[in-house]
Amino acid sequence: MAAHAPMQLSISTKPANNGANAPGLGLTPPVTPILDGRSADSANTSSATLSSAGAYFSGAVYSLTSPRQFHDELEYEFDEKGRRVAFGSGAWSVVYKAFASPRANPSPAMTRPLTPPSSPVTKGRLVAVKSPGRRDAKAVLYAEARALTRASCVPGSERHIVPFHGYIAESSTIVMGAVPLSLSSYVEEKARFAQQNFTTRTMFDPVLGMPQWHDLAKKLIASLSWLHEQAQIVHGDIKPHNILLRPYISIDFEGDSNMTSSDGFPYEPLLADFSSAHSITPESTSESEPSTAISAVTPPFTAPEILRALSSPDPIAPAPASDVFSMAVTLLAAATGDLMIYSGFSPAQRLMVAKDGHMVIDFARSSGANGTRVPKNGIVEKIVKPGIAKDPSLRVDCAEWLALASDLSV
Repeated sequence: MAAHAPMQLSISTKPANNGANAPGLGLTPPVTPILDGRSADSANTSSATLSSAGAYFSGAVYSLTSPRQFHDELEYEFDEKGRRVAFGSGAWSVVYKAFASPRANPSPAMTRPLTPPSSPVTKGRLVAVKSPGRRDAKAVLYAEARALTRASCVPGSERHIVPFHGYIAESSTIVMGAVPLSLSSYVEEKARFAQQNFTTRTMFDPVLGMPQWHDLAKKLIASLSWLHEQAQIVHGDIKPHNILLRPYISIDFEGDSNMTSSDGFPYEPLLADFSSAHSITPESTSESEPSTAISAVTPPFTAPEILRALSSPDPIAPAPASDVFSMAVTLLAAATGDLMIYSGFSPAQRLMVAKDGHMVIDFARSSGANGTRVPKNGIVEKIVKPGIAKDPSLRVDCAEWLALASDLSV
């Protein structure tokens, strides 16, 4: 949607040591592609794959020398015109649908294949392959692959980020698990349902329903806490479009898989699109990381201090506090159902009011169609408000934020 497209800003990027894979040109990160409804891949890319990433883990400090490499075979899906089927595309990348299978190791004694095959041939696991959409996007995907490698090496990554299977240097592509749904699409669907089934009984509750919204808030804050404290990474572009939803699966006593049913949020939210990410502790890496002064931004979800610095000769990079702001506004959008945040303003006014993002709750109440869903002193306000303080140093840190959200009862 054009209304959600990031503002593309030039950045200064130093090439990593491997110049062939990470050219340093004036680049902007890609827009997040939104996946459509395919089956999820919940493969665990945990710390067991550290050796393939060229990394070691010691507490919260580790170093890596290159992105984890992807070695399996890929089989792309093609449409009737012979074109690769795309899950989605952005300003710098295209995400294709493919199937991954281990490379075959035929026996030397095998002289001919069996005909017909002894068992049905399967395509392998469904994956999403993020490929450069233009030649100068290679550095962006290389940096994103390094960030994903680092994050996926930290215990617990499978619960917080999109599954990362590896990087293919020859094509500068990233292979990830295919997750079926984005938070933005889910919120839009719930907002339409709430509008079509309006009732005064629920007009003061989030469009997701209070139990679901509250559970989602705790899960997302926990993921951000893990990203900052354990992975030591700033995401840099948190918004509903960059959060993917993986269905919870339970196994009953007879071994059958079933979707779990609960009053809580029915999906496992996963942080995605690390194209704007950077390390909080770059000195812990053995290879110099790209140094990004400023990246593409999506104004409604971008911290006001970053927006105000856009016209400065020395723009600032996202920090943990700016991630907290972006997550707080993401939770506000999930409550009101308004992904534009400032829908009551004209396009020319939205950037201006976004620079006063610390007043976003007031703007939602005064100009948004669903301002009643953020009642004063209600649970939504109590959780969102600590994350949107005008002074970044006064914003809540993730540990305190999670404790606050957990102590509230619905």
